[in-house]
Amino acid sequence: MDCGNSARLASQFSRLTTLATGIIVWFFIVLAMVQAASAGERPQAPAASEVLAKSRTYQLQFRTGDLTVLDPWVAMLDQATQADPENADLWYWLGYATLAQAAKALQTGSLEDATAAMQQGPAALRQALKLNPQHAEALSQLGGIQTLLGPVLQLPAMAPRGVAQMDKAVELAPNSMRVRLMRAFAGPNVPAELRNTAHEAEDLDFLIKESEWGTAGDYVRIMRGDLFWETGSQEKARALYLEVDGTGSGASADARARLAALAKGEIPMEQIKALRAAAGAQCAMCHAR
Repeated sequence: MDCGNSARLASQFSRLTTLATGIIVWFFIVLAMVQAASAGERPQAPAASEVLAKSRTYQLQFRTGDLTVLDPWVAMLDQATQADPENADLWYWLGYATLAQAAKALQTGSLEDATAAMQQGPAALRQALKLNPQHAEALSQLGGIQTLLGPVLQLPAMAPRGVAQMDKAVELAPNSMRVRLMRAFAGPNVPAELRNTAHEAEDLDFLIKESEWGTAGDYVRIMRGDLFWETGSQEKARALYLEVDGTGSGASADARARLAALAKGEIPMEQIKALRAAAGAQCAMCHAR
């Protein structure tokens, strides 16, 4: 991904800082909720297996809010990819960790570090895809980042490319929680002309059907209710909100708020976007079961 020069990034800094939170939350959600999804990774040489196992340990620490793991995590994966440059899974994790490092740099105001990481992270994902064009997680991750940043960086071709990559990732791995989550959570923030609510409905229905997530699953049901509302199915939206309200989980208050808004005839779009982009910011999506 060509993020342009520092001058252009500086002019967009305030907007990117806001989006950094969304990037971090996507990372939390997509990996924290699907720890078992790594079963499809190819068998590894012992050294690579150890690095991948350590990566998952770092990821667990990261999702609890420990950003101090990012530098040693990236350093470990840098060394691992040098030692085993043909391993697509190592490159995928390097891309993931480096993009997380970029989000941290944006939050702390380090534009120079963010610029470098925002170039290096997607480059690592592209290397994973060069080695394994069927690597659905790398394709989905790259697509999600490009979809998010394209409009902000005023690069018109980036968002369409990102949406196409997320769609292709779902085609490659239709039963992958990771790729379904990425596309579903990106939905409301996709440029209007590229948004596909049918795909969002498919992804959210899959996640509801295939998952036992407790409070996290209740939030997914609220999101599905929101999509019903957006597409004109108010009674189906109401039914899902009532279902979540009746669980007594941490999502119940949000469901009641939706029911109150529905009674007034409108659920503000900014609330719908906020839930998809920021679910998990208070640990409901990451830790509750």
